[in-house]
Amino acid sequence: MRYGFYDITLYCHSENSNNKDLAIRNNLISDLYIDFLNGYKPTGTTRISVDIGNEDCIRGYFGSILHVEAVFNEKEYWLSSPENQNKIILNAIHRITILCAEKYGWDKAVFDSAYHKVIECGFIYKKELKRKPSKDRKHQASLLLEKNGDSATISVNFFDLKGDLLKSAELLKSFHHAMFYGKIIANNKWFNNLEFGIHTKNYEVIIKASLEKQGSEIVISPDTNTLDELEGYLRRITFHEFTDESDYKWANQ
Repeated sequence: MRYGFYDITLYCHSENSNNKDLAIRNNLISDLYIDFLNGYKPTGTTRISVDIGNEDCIRGYFGSILHVEAVFNEKEYWLSSPENQNKIILNAIHRITILCAEKYGWDKAVFDSAYHKVIECGFIYKKELKRKPSKDRKHQASLLLEKNGDSATISVNFFDLKGDLLKSAELLKSFHHAMFYGKIIANNKWFNNLEFGIHTKNYEVIIKASLEKQGSEIVISPDTNTLDELEGYLRRITFHEFTDESDYKWANQ
């Protein structure tokens, strides 16, 4: 479970067929913005829920969730280029957080810094986790997390001792939120001098790549869970486009 400040969501209540696109962009920009806060947590706040409305105003807390309303010109948004749509969402997020910061005494400088860093990175989410040396100290490897607002792709990058990239291999394409992939990527390691990857806590599921082989490999070793349960777990953390009810049945098998 994630206990820090983890989400700023814009909720559009109009019947617009492109609301999914807005949600995807919001997911991406919210994650970038919060990551660039570098762990800063507004007191008593885990997320900000933003209803698109006619004025900027703070409604108050429900538990640790802060409810606000924000001005958002939907007509302008839908007529804008994708680049400008990103900026419109970012500006709404930043404007409302500064409003909250002024009311509750948060550190505005932290939010201003995050705002500029999101622009500087070009709204592209790429995050490298800690590099780890191989057991023979001849290579290094790390996980690379990439997001587009709809899905998250986890790859392994192999480096030589100078830090030059040797190869990359995709391990897992999961859903956008860390609740799906967070636990398994927290367990990442070298399995020997050639293979690096991720695994469940008890190693019943291992997803790994090798310096000497193409692609990646999934190894399932049932112990406390059955093979069906482990395959079901893999389905639940693997990205899939859900188009109708049958897709949800497939995921929950």
